[in-house]
Amino acid sequence: MVYQEITARLEEISKRLPKDQAEYLNKYLSNAPYWVIEAMQLVKKDKNVVFIEENSPADYIYILLEGSIRAVDYRVKGFAFDFMRLNGVNVFGAMEAFFKVSDYMTTLVTTTPCTFLILSKKNYEKWIWDDKNALRLEIESMGSYLLEQTRVNRLFLFLQGTDRFIYMFSKNYEKSKAKGDFCLDISRQELAERSGFSIKTVNRSVKKMEEDGFIERRGHKIIISKEQYRKMKEYLEDILDQTHA
Repeated sequence: MVYQEITARLEEISKRLPKDQAEYLNKYLSNAPYWVIEAMQLVKKDKNVVFIEENSPADYIYILLEGSIRAVDYRVKGFAFDFMRLNGVNVFGAMEAFFKVSDYMTTLVTTTPCTFLILSKKNYEKWIWDDKNALRLEIESMGSYLLEQTRVNRLFLFLQGTDRFIYMFSKNYEKSKAKGDFCLDISRQELAERSGFSIKTVNRSVKKMEEDGFIERRGHKIIISKEQYRKMKEYLEDILDQTHA
């Protein structure tokens, strides 16, 4: 794809992105040389597509422009643990390149239709070490991710049953940036994978949350109002205070 064509398409995508994400993307690519932009592929992928598979060669860098993805850990035999969901502008495969890891460390799946910029690892490494602006942003992003995952992992160690779902649902509400009601349209199987619990525990916990007024159910959809989100936050603050006491 020639430089003018891909930059024109990136400009179109930027107009659809939230302001902060568009600014981040423009800043990330602001010093990229022509050859890097021309070496990139602009690719769309449907929902529920595995675009990175754990233990496969980490030969490409994926820059998510639009859509959302989930990371799934299959290392426990016969059990999938969905431990991360991301949307907006994010880079995948960069950590493997930075740490000289030859294979991808996790499986990534699209949860909505997605648009990616794809660049070979060889070209990425040639570019990133010479572009101080992009390198700084990449390091900041990796640091934030690792700190957040460490914090979440600590919380998950002591948040059991319903408390873990309240934490998860509150985070979903925050990421949605909803100003009122938020609809969490997710299957029980996905909730089991994200929480690390069985479907039986999922059903019991969701029912308890509804009885306690944390959520409302409409068919298979879970609805969280702004007031219910606030109630979750207050509840979690009490839990965290007791944990650190």
